[in-house]
Amino acid sequence: MASADEKSTLSLMQQADNGASMARTGQSASSVSPEGTDTTGSTATAQAPTPTQDNADAEKAGAKPANTFGERPACFRNTVQEGAFVFQATMATATSSFFQGASAIITASIGHSLDMTQGQITWITASTALTAGAFQLGLGQLADLLGRKATFIVGMGSFSAFSLLVAFAQNPFWMDVVCGILGISSAMVVPPAIGIMGAAYATPSKRKNLAFSAFSAGNPLGFVFGSIVSGIATMIFNWRAAYIFIAILWVIFTLLAIWTIPKVEAFPPDQPFRERLKTFMKTFDFVGTALTIFGTGLLTAGVT
Repeated sequence: MASADEKSTLSLMQQADNGASMARTGQSASSVSPEGTDTTGSTATAQAPTPTQDNADAEKAGAKPANTFGERPACFRNTVQEGAFVFQATMATATSSFFQGASAIITASIGHSLDMTQGQITWITASTALTAGAFQLGLGQLADLLGRKATFIVGMGSFSAFSLLVAFAQNPFWMDVVCGILGISSAMVVPPAIGIMGAAYATPSKRKNLAFSAFSAGNPLGFVFGSIVSGIATMIFNWRAAYIFIAILWVIFTLLAIWTIPKVEAFPPDQPFRERLKTFMKTFDFVGTALTIFGTGLLTAGVT
């Protein structure tokens, strides 16, 4: 028989063992909290879901997956109008290079027909590039103040009219002066096209990248196709037929622009034209435009 002291000692030892076991069990259970944190407060790392996983989860849940290509801008009524506008904007940046390519390939025929000197032949293409560069900044501000769509349509229409006038040139002076005016017409269409595209495609997306890629391709493609069309027309008829074909082509572009170009302006849509005209007279940089034009002209005259 054990004494009372021995029984008391054994009881105390059993209670100590039970307390230690319960402490170990509680520690292991509380090592990770329900919120994904351990006992020291550190957050458990979770892998972020990928866009593909998001789309798959959305399809399982019955929701529409995210559109990574980009939504059609609200200013376009349908995709056909959007595609036609991008084509029009591409032709806008191709206008000057198309004319230069068409003229460069037939300068020998023009010079022989109009009895032009070598310097006069050079100005057929040089005058177009000179006036386009000199007037582009001023015409861009004019388009923002008075209306991008109207400026674009006027530019396309005037380019067609003066191209037809070039086809009936009777002397070198007529030819070079009208080619210079054509440069002003080509400068009227590029700034509105850029302004409308930038405002319409305000959100970065693949759709915006494709639209601006097409716009950037207009300059080299214009020169290439202008040379091809002009060469074929001159071989079949004569050099005047090349400019008549350009005039017909740009008449079609002008008529299409009335439908395809959206009204995306830099001023409020309900602002009257009289107020826009007052704003134009107050804010247009007449001095800077004049200095740009004369400076470009004097620089070119000095170099040549």
